[in-house]
Amino acid sequence: MDEQGAAGERGKGFRARKREDHALVLIDELRASLDDVPGVKRILRELGRFYDPILGGSIMDLRHQQEILAAVEAGRTDEALALITARYELYIKDRAHLGKGEPAE
Repeated sequence: MDEQGAAGERGKGFRARKREDHALVLIDELRASLDDVPGVKRILRELGRFYDPILGGSIMDLRHQQEILAAVEAGRTDEALALITARYELYIKDRAHLGKGEPAE
């Protein structure tokens, strides 16, 4: 990025400087990959490495990983999606900094 572009970004305030939450990106990728079992395994493993200090454990603990994977392998994508959504909602609950409650741009 050139100097002028960087200066323009700085002038936009906090919103322009917010870091993207990689866990949320992975959750979106997981939702889109329910037809790819190896991809689901990879994403779940990676999500299991993310610690959530508010929950006091991983974003996607082993039990939830196993439940989601079992549902995907059995072709129950609706069930897997419901489990993923439940974990997502728990993760973003009370976290305004993650975009909850912000208007869509």
